[in-house]
Amino acid sequence: MNSKPTPRFAGLEIIWLQSPPWQGVWTRQNHFCRRFAADGARILYVENPIAIRARMSAGQRRSSAHEVEPGITVMSLPLQLPGSRTSHLIGAVNGYRFAAAIRAQARKLGFLDPLAWCRLPVSVHTLDHLRARAIIYDVTDDYDFYATSERERELTRHRERRLAAGASQIFTTTDELKSKLGTFTSAPISRVPNGADAMFFDQASQVDPLATVPHPRIGFVGLIATWMDFDLLTRLGATWPGQIVIVGPVKPEVQARFAAIPGLVRIGGVPHSQVPVYLKAFDVCIQPHMINELRHRSDPLKVIEYLAAGRPVVSVALRSLETMRAVIDLASNADEFLDLVRQRILDPRHDLVEMRRDVAATRNWDTLYTTVAGRIQNLWQNAGSQ
Repeated sequence: MNSKPTPRFAGLEIIWLQSPPWQGVWTRQNHFCRRFAADGARILYVENPIAIRARMSAGQRRSSAHEVEPGITVMSLPLQLPGSRTSHLIGAVNGYRFAAAIRAQARKLGFLDPLAWCRLPVSVHTLDHLRARAIIYDVTDDYDFYATSERERELTRHRERRLAAGASQIFTTTDELKSKLGTFTSAPISRVPNGADAMFFDQASQVDPLATVPHPRIGFVGLIATWMDFDLLTRLGATWPGQIVIVGPVKPEVQARFAAIPGLVRIGGVPHSQVPVYLKAFDVCIQPHMINELRHRSDPLKVIEYLAAGRPVVSVALRSLETMRAVIDLASNADEFLDLVRQRILDPRHDLVEMRRDVAATRNWDTLYTTVAGRIQNLWQNAGSQ
């Protein structure tokens, strides 16, 4: 009788620090996390803390830790004291409080010697009070450009340099981020871009979730936040009223502005498994983000999912998307964006469907995970031998 092979990461424990809500818009954190769990790792996924004011206004309570999938326990953190972005002291106090909550939950799970996976510079304060076997830093944005003041920018840089200096492995989504991190750390850095699940390549359900919305349907899927170009959204809504479909949750700080735009069909957040169904219902997929240095240095995950579904894509012109210009229409300004949407409505370029899917296939999450898992396996084995 053949025995089942031992999973590659049986015995590996990972504390996945301060990541987006598990049930929110899925990011690379969800995709890599669930693949490590399927490979035998046990994971404590720590959701990013919510500010006191935001939680009170939303009427939310801190949820208890719970298993969302085999091997993955999700926990929320205590209320975050306001001011971490500009104050070292407040950041340190929050980090001490967060670490205490994480250690308590890790003990309940029986964690003995975990790795720490981080994605935000501010998490360095939490790491100061965790005994991590090794630190992995997964960099998806240039956080300098989130800062709204020079004080905040300097503090962000200081935190990132400390985090990178203490990391044993760094991943970045773009070459620009890889070059930046390489200037102040000797840790190995691997570029691993964002990708798409195999489910986006499959034929979606025949059920039309937008049966009451007339064609052409111009759709966006993703988080509605400060990086959206609300002026462009306003023009889109005025040009195609009742046909601009927005699928995704809305950050509190932009809720009023987003709600004030006429002509939009607001769906709100949907389960990740339903996203391909909506993409199939769109005639044109759009990426109406601001064109600025923050977005230039990003790697928009949703664009890859659009391509995996074979849909026509119109996006603002970002440096990170230039290599895909053959399968994406890139606009430098609002007028050009609207013109390109009109063109794709008239001519969806069905001849490019397979090419779009082929481009996305080179960035399948399973393939990307192979690179990540190989680095972590080496790190885990080497850290255990020290």
